[in-house]
Amino acid sequence: MKTIKKGHEIKRVSDKEAIKMVRFGWEYCPKNLFKEGKKSRPIKDLDEERDNMSEKKKRKIRKENKRKKYETK
Repeated sequence: MKTIKKGHEIKRVSDKEAIKMVRFGWEYCPKNLFKEGKKSRPIKDLDEERDNMSEKKKRKIRKENKRKKYETK
């Protein structure tokens, strides 16, 4: 797996795909850029965006929201 970027878009792709995409203007970048972008995404089903919350609390809220969703069905 390789991490590539073009502008502000960062993707994680297979080695073969990365070679093809680099020919079309993409460039290799460190994996930590991909990880940072992954962590800063907003969580669905939250009333407001909460970036200062720990990952444990975010998981707990997602789990509660999922439970509520299936209880109403």
